[in-house]
Amino acid sequence: CYRLGYLPKYKKQNTARLHYLLKEDLLKLDRISMEARLLGRENISTDKELFSYKASIENQIETLTDERTHLRKTLRRNLSDDELSNVKEQITAITSKLWTLRKEVGLCDDIAERSKVIEANLETVRVYEEKQERKEQNRNDKRRGCGRTGRQAMK
Repeated sequence: CYRLGYLPKYKKQNTARLHYLLKEDLLKLDRISMEARLLGRENISTDKELFSYKASIENQIETLTDERTHLRKTLRRNLSDDELSNVKEQITAITSKLWTLRKEVGLCDDIAERSKVIEANLETVRVYEEKQERKEQNRNDKRRGCGRTGRQAMK
């Protein structure tokens, strides 16, 4: 796309000027790129590893949510300005970490869904190819059969 002038080579593209069809494709491509980076970064190669990673992320989310809730309750107490700003910074840090973790859970869900779709598509292709092979085999058998009966009739 960058050779065609739709995308700059090394900068993030301003999607406001793109055709809506290209926007959808680029967003899909970005999503797939993020999924591939996640799989590579975490060395995930099987479904079990993916679901195990997702479960560990969900546990982290639960722990961080509990911690953030505790910190928010702490805000209700009479704290000095330094303590108050410290607690608010901690809450902000936890919130940003939760955002990242939730995004990764979403990527895991998309990867699992996409792998099922790919699996189904591969199965469909395999069935179609087997059907085509059977048709070809039947045609060859009929040709052979007709040739033999023709020869037998000549004898």
